[in-house]
Amino acid sequence: MNGHNRLHKLQHHSLFPIVIIFLIVVGVNAALQPGFFTYDVFQSNLSSFTPLVLASMAQAVVVLVGGIDLSIGMAITLSTVIMAATMNDSPSSVFIGLGLAIVATFAVGALNGITVGYLKLPPIISTFAVSSVCYGAALLIMPQPGGYIPSFFYETYQTSIASILPISLLIIIVGLAIWGLISRRKIYRYIYAVGGSESAAYANGINTKKVKLYAFLISCVFIVLTALVVVSQTATGDANIGRAYTLNSIAAVVIGGISLQGGKGNLIGAVLGALILGFISNIIFFANLSSFYQDLIKGLIIIFALTLSILPTLRKKALAQSGG
Repeated sequence: MNGHNRLHKLQHHSLFPIVIIFLIVVGVNAALQPGFFTYDVFQSNLSSFTPLVLASMAQAVVVLVGGIDLSIGMAITLSTVIMAATMNDSPSSVFIGLGLAIVATFAVGALNGITVGYLKLPPIISTFAVSSVCYGAALLIMPQPGGYIPSFFYETYQTSIASILPISLLIIIVGLAIWGLISRRKIYRYIYAVGGSESAAYANGINTKKVKLYAFLISCVFIVLTALVVVSQTATGDANIGRAYTLNSIAAVVIGGISLQGGKGNLIGAVLGALILGFISNIIFFANLSSFYQDLIKGLIIIFALTLSILPTLRKKALAQSGG
């Protein structure tokens, strides 16, 4: 009986369908990619997936509070361009580059938080406008791809600790640990409360404007981590390099079971969603399929995930109607 209850509880867990999809794509990937279960392939895959995992965590925080951030990709771009334009091999230039990138990213987050939280502008419009500002600033700093990233960035990113823990996995763990620390603070509950019902949260004395601002600022922590990983992968700056992360992070959030209306889901789902997208890219590559199929399969999985997410609501409505 206890085992039956545990199985029933597991099947109704919000992450259950996501885990099933994850296991399916891992299984298909394992069948297609040679040496999938070797450490080198594990490290290579993880290194490739990490930027989207972190970008999806950034997007998830904003979605949980009831918003959406179309500027994430260009915020990543701006940060990477600043680092590539200011860094050389001297430690002082590295600190200056990192400092300027962090300041710029949090300025973008603050601008988003103010326009969405205090000025009440629609997130999809205001963050899109901020995205254009970031893109223009990135082009102003670096019209052509280039710049310089010290070698220890990309050399460190490709290494592991004690040949067991890849640096890319360590960065993801750090991101989750940061979110774990935030989950112990009031702001964590407030983000879910505002995302679930802003009017109810306001009626209960929560400063909804400040919570939205804080959500965008928390998101910036993950954007900075994403930018660090991207420059470690590319060793250059490019005003177009972050463009794909905006929509892909939204797709990962949706696949991860986070409600676009806010207040439901968690960052683990976003991480799984990003990994699923990464494995889909691998499957397309190793199956020698056209890249066209990548968007097709991604779209079908998003529709499937959205369908699964609304099934409980449809079931409740059906039960309510049958009871009435």
